[in-house]
Amino acid sequence: MSAPETLKYFLKAEKFAVIGRVMNDRSRWDNKILRWYQQRKFPVVAVRPDKPIEEIEGLKLLNQIDQIQNLNKTSISIIINPKLGLTILKILYPIPSIENEPRSIWFQPGADDELIWEYVKERNLKNKVIGKGSCIYRDGDNLLNQIKKEEEELKSKI
Repeated sequence: MSAPETLKYFLKAEKFAVIGRVMNDRSRWDNKILRWYQQRKFPVVAVRPDKPIEEIEGLKLLNQIDQIQNLNKTSISIIINPKLGLTILKILYPIPSIENEPRSIWFQPGADDELIWEYVKERNLKNKVIGKGSCIYRDGDNLLNQIKKEEEELKSKI
């Protein structure tokens, strides 16, 4: 898949999750991205690993990655320190692979590093993992408009 196709694949998921460290501070990117999904009426869950469960933006905050249901139908935005991001990536896409892996992962700016991309290469996940500065908050609406336009063009041909 090309980069735009990988981004569109991510956005066509049935469900979404946001994994972050702070979540309750509206000035932080994990909270902004959570609200981006909510404002567009996407079904989304929030995950803050290893912290007590509380409510964030009207959602019950999950504190374990394995609490995300229907993982194989879920695209996940990660806004976290790359060292933690690599650990999370290895949990979500272990070696050997498991049946219930996420549909797609999007590392938001600053959340990925070379170690993450080495693991992506090792596990052959290049069609499932997005990052390297790409940002759903900045780029997501344009992608959604492209998807909508393509779907309308397809319908008009039928």
